[in-house]
Amino acid sequence: MEVNMRAQWPFSYQVLAPISHSRPMVFTDPRECVLYQMKARDVVLCHDMGPLTHPDLYSPGVRELYALAFDRIKAAKPFMLFVSEASRSDFVRIWGSDFPLMQVVYPPIRTGMKRDDARAVPGIPAKFFLTVGSIGARKNQMRCIEAFNASDLANEGYAYVICGGPEPGAEQVIKLAQDTPGVMVPGYVSDEELRWLYKNANGFVLPSLLEGFGLPAAEAIDYGLVPLLGRGGALQEVAGDSAVYVDPLDVADISAGMRSLASLSDEERDIRVTRLRNSIKRFSLENAVVAWRSALILAASSPSTALRS
Repeated sequence: MEVNMRAQWPFSYQVLAPISHSRPMVFTDPRECVLYQMKARDVVLCHDMGPLTHPDLYSPGVRELYALAFDRIKAAKPFMLFVSEASRSDFVRIWGSDFPLMQVVYPPIRTGMKRDDARAVPGIPAKFFLTVGSIGARKNQMRCIEAFNASDLANEGYAYVICGGPEPGAEQVIKLAQDTPGVMVPGYVSDEELRWLYKNANGFVLPSLLEGFGLPAAEAIDYGLVPLLGRGGALQEVAGDSAVYVDPLDVADISAGMRSLASLSDEERDIRVTRLRNSIKRFSLENAVVAWRSALILAASSPSTALRS
């Protein structure tokens, strides 16, 4: 609540003093740093640099909030963790590499998503492409809807299903979806419904404009879906070479990519899925635990750390 308040009223940065703390702190998002007096022995997990590199994709006040957080991080030089090489590269480009630790810790794929209990989403046809994630400008769904319409796949019995909660730009996406044949926006779905969507989709679509990691793409691959993704950045880092890649700013290219997904033979799909699944083996809970443990041990054993019982 305090973080949201500070995003809405940036003047509060000067009114509410940062909290002092003696022990190492773990910050699971840079925005949490605005609440505290940062120390070199703290640990910060950075998801992406989007609020600074793409501020137009976020709500008013978010850029100011993260600018303050990263200023404090730059001054304190804590131990830094990143969810992808792409996020680390963006951070280094802006803030440099003079930090005691700059380690990539890939998020693990949710093991609970492979449970057998699944519930059908009403009204979804037999053939459909799926997008999972927040609905708004950042995920590029406007261009995807235009591309689906241009592909003429709706006349071949395909639907394009977009599920997730709203973020800035959601109203325009929903309005365009309502006006475009074959596009369905069920909104936020339960895990049981999401499992059904992953299991029954013909392909996954996420040519996002900005991703720190792209967990839905990894989950889709885990379910045996070939994804259509934006070329370069974290999404290509996640999927490797066997996804269908497009220019996320080119509607015609996205449309051609959708037709490529629809025309994959069973043999080609199986080959791609095997390679894709090999790529996402990195995103295990065991690997994440090892990376986190090593970072926390470094922070706890830092010469400036005084642990108390």
